[in-house]
Amino acid sequence: VQAAVDIGGLRDGVIPFDSLDLMAVEAERAATVFRGISLSRSALWGPLASARRDLDELAASTDVQLTQAAETLGAARSFLGGSGDRRYLLAMQNNAEMRAQGMVLSYAVVHFGGGRITFERQGPISDLALDGPTATPIPPGTQEVFGITEPTTLWQSVNSTADFDWSGRAMVDMYRQATGSPIDGVVTLDVPGLAALLRVVGPVEVPGLAGPVSAGNAGRVLLNDLYKGLAKGDDQGPRREALGAVADAVITRLTNGNQDLVGIGSALAEATTGGHLRVWSAAPTEQEVFLRAGISGGPARVDADRTFHVAVENRTGTKLDYFVKPSVRQEVRFSGRTDVVVRTTVVIDNQAPTGQPPSYQLGPDQYSVNPGDYTAWVLLWGPAGANQQASIAESGLTLSQAVVRVGAGERREAVFDTLIPGAVRDGELTVRLVPQPRLEPVDLSVTLDPQGRKVEGATSWNGPWDRTRTLSWQVE
Repeated sequence: VQAAVDIGGLRDGVIPFDSLDLMAVEAERAATVFRGISLSRSALWGPLASARRDLDELAASTDVQLTQAAETLGAARSFLGGSGDRRYLLAMQNNAEMRAQGMVLSYAVVHFGGGRITFERQGPISDLALDGPTATPIPPGTQEVFGITEPTTLWQSVNSTADFDWSGRAMVDMYRQATGSPIDGVVTLDVPGLAALLRVVGPVEVPGLAGPVSAGNAGRVLLNDLYKGLAKGDDQGPRREALGAVADAVITRLTNGNQDLVGIGSALAEATTGGHLRVWSAAPTEQEVFLRAGISGGPARVDADRTFHVAVENRTGTKLDYFVKPSVRQEVRFSGRTDVVVRTTVVIDNQAPTGQPPSYQLGPDQYSVNPGDYTAWVLLWGPAGANQQASIAESGLTLSQAVVRVGAGERREAVFDTLIPGAVRDGELTVRLVPQPRLEPVDLSVTLDPQGRKVEGATSWNGPWDRTRTLSWQVE
């Protein structure tokens, strides 16, 4: 990696293809080393055999990660214009009004050509308003649940579904219909993702804002401060211009001067881990690589029959998600020898200030009564093949939903029960938990009730749901 860095970082928007190529070669070379580590444990016993097994598992996991890194770097080379010019829609997502991801409210068009990155145009997403739906096929479950939001007409609804593989394709079609110009893919980035880049490029100053915007204050400035003092019906132009100006300042910093390639890569990896950065490519071979790497697609891309995903979406036109702090509690218990029941409790804590006058940020609007009223669309995607109340197949999983109204300063909850047939397989129970990319990670707790059965592994876990969490137990 250091050798690749020595070749060159990102200088004045020039893509360092030599560095990418060298890193891909070295990642594959390192993978072959770990691939050959696994040895027989037949002559070992007790703690030595256990330690050898742990080492073999670590080596195998590292081999997979390095091989995947090499594959992803190869796809990134062509995605970044290494095999010809490319143009992408950069969709900026606002975490103050949540869908399965942040709502798309602004955009830029990125061009990779001649070994350089440039930005052709940018503005509010209203510049790309459509007068009717695109021809993008909508899966039956997605149509039944989200069709009412017009996801192929309204940019604000295109990512209500959890399946970014579908949303990315829809955004490409929507851009073509709005402009008459084709693009080669989509990159989505929300405010936490922008903050990750600010940690690399440093604070930026924007006219009209009181001080520099940094990684530490980007969420507060962009999702709260810019809304303060705006009454319903006020001109939103200055706020949108300020938001666009921050993104423009980061882009300008990235494409001018010498930028740390490893730092940028680490920031993008951090954003990807939490779902704050997503990529969709119209090139099928690239898209397959991005799906395997976890930077595209939906929660069902891996182990769909063990996966849970929870989203709390805003059913009003307010910008209240800055104040809404969901938490999730899962209680797992056995039902027979191999079946498992999971009770998921989603708590919606609306920390919006009480007693406030009507405003653009707090409402009320046509969907609410008082300032600060929040209508939560609580969506639980359970494992494929599971049994849930009033469920439907959507995004490759089993979706149930509830609508919960929460006043300012109030807490409410929604409860779902999921029966997973045959969840214990070969003596192992595994659940995979994919987060919603919010401004702050959701608090998650999971407990397993052994019910007298012998269980190997901690029976409780709690912490920030800031990345996909996989929990496993050995069960007798």
